[in-house]
Amino acid sequence: MRDVALAAAPRAGLTVRANRGVAGIDGTVSTAVGAALAYDGPSVALLGDLTLLHDTTGLYLGPYEPRPDLTLVVLNDDGGGIFHLLEQGGPAHASSFERVFGTPTGVDLRALATAAGIGYARFTGAADELVARPGGGLRIVEARAGRDGLRETHAALRACVERAADRALARTG
Repeated sequence: MRDVALAAAPRAGLTVRANRGVAGIDGTVSTAVGAALAYDGPSVALLGDLTLLHDTTGLYLGPYEPRPDLTLVVLNDDGGGIFHLLEQGGPAHASSFERVFGTPTGVDLRALATAAGIGYARFTGAADELVARPGGGLRIVEARAGRDGLRETHAALRACVERAADRALARTG
């Protein structure tokens, strides 16, 4: 959600929902499944690997339960890369970061999808792979990413967004 809040632009026909709170990752898969079932059409949920792992039971639906048209796009950085963006990701904490906050898991998401009986694809760079398709069912699309440079990338993106906002304000002011 931090990435979407930082860089996404509103557009017609798109509804964004966020599962945030004190422990924002708890129940995210289940929430996405419920939202997809309530929506008439295919849905996409963007989440990290730890968020997926925190609620893997949400992948298991009873035999008589309806099936959502839901693509779970999982940014897999093998752990808590998002924490690089917070205070504990700063240089002062580098020596203990990986053990305490990085939390690498090494989980094979293809095997997880197979165990849950759902579809799986690995993102290879084609934007089409991330699109929800009518009748596509529940599936995981894994996008692998490294954690190196995440803090710097976000800072550069944030600065770019701020400059664009300043220019837009200057034109309207």
